[in-house]
Amino acid sequence: MDISRMRHLEELSVDQTFNLFTQSKDLKNIAADFFQSMETTLIRNQILDVLRSYDLGQVTAVYEIFGGYVNRSFGIYTEKDGITHEYFVRKYKYGITETEILFEHSMIDYSIAHGLDIAAGLIRTKDGTTFVKKNEGSKENITDIYFAVYEFLKGEDLYTWDTPNLNDEEFASAAGVLATFHNAARDFDPQGLERLEPKIMEFLPTLPEKFKELAQTDIDTKFHRYYRSKLNSILEVIESSQIPQDVLDKMPYTPCHNDFHAGNLKYIDSKVVGIFDFDWSKIDRRLFDVTLAMAYCCCSWQDEKDGVLLLDKCAIFLKSYQQKLAELKGLEPLNAAEIEYLPTMIAAANMYLINWDVTAYYAGTDLNEYEYIAYLQHNVRLMNWIEIHKTEISEMAKSV
Repeated sequence: MDISRMRHLEELSVDQTFNLFTQSKDLKNIAADFFQSMETTLIRNQILDVLRSYDLGQVTAVYEIFGGYVNRSFGIYTEKDGITHEYFVRKYKYGITETEILFEHSMIDYSIAHGLDIAAGLIRTKDGTTFVKKNEGSKENITDIYFAVYEFLKGEDLYTWDTPNLNDEEFASAAGVLATFHNAARDFDPQGLERLEPKIMEFLPTLPEKFKELAQTDIDTKFHRYYRSKLNSILEVIESSQIPQDVLDKMPYTPCHNDFHAGNLKYIDSKVVGIFDFDWSKIDRRLFDVTLAMAYCCCSWQDEKDGVLLLDKCAIFLKSYQQKLAELKGLEPLNAAEIEYLPTMIAAANMYLINWDVTAYYAGTDLNEYEYIAYLQHNVRLMNWIEIHKTEISEMAKSV
């Protein structure tokens, strides 16, 4: 064999291998920094491009607001006629439809006009529309993306959806805000617009087939193993969380926030002074929105109490909700059928959250394994707690 024109593939020493490994780490960091810089530049330029459709003055600063999981949120400063203004900009999740955005925006406008004066109002474009549609990508990979600009609400962001550590005054105030929203939106006519997701009691029966299919996913992760170990219990609770149609007929429909948690509210001096993030909204049974809010706000995330529904906080929440509606004299407070089936509906509401946990995990990429298993474990613990304590939940609801 003539080796004179060949390249000898020499074995590298430990030191040589370590040096190359160190260089590869540097290249990895350089690539990550480069990606971050390009992504920051892209989203800032997208926002500046969108704002050309508005008459808000000169943009002086753009800040990303963290905490959301599906949309991206930004706070911006503008200067117009020598005055500085603040606005909230949302880049909607990929895959949302114009119909869903139009439903959300028309419902917000209606609710504000009928008494929900602490919601973030929509800013109109120069053409009078409430959102801007743009394209992202090129050729066969092009995607429609949507942006909207809102008033920037006063108040503090004190909590997130998984740190619902409200004090009693804040619990009462939050429930009053939910009641005010339901009352303000009660006669809203969507004129054919609605979210694509079915109503909860139509949605629930679709979950077993979906959940079984996800369990067959060909992966071996801690989340997947845990999920498979709990699947039978989850399916049993879905079956027991159905509500007879003759009972459902007694439960009023209203526009529902559908994502009412501590992180979507703003606070000043133990009072809720702002509500936002209506992009999950849909028309559904009013009781579903109330119980979903309770599953979010009144369930502990703390250590050994994780997954425990705090019935004293539930009582504060329900009492304030009922009292606020009685004061407003519009939408009736929860009726006898709603009170009787509140334990069943809160189990259904928690199943809605379990669906979010597993759907987000199996559809996602580069997710934090331990973050998502914590979410699923939390909701499975709550599921089990509800099933064991339905009598106590019922007694609490009836006492209010």
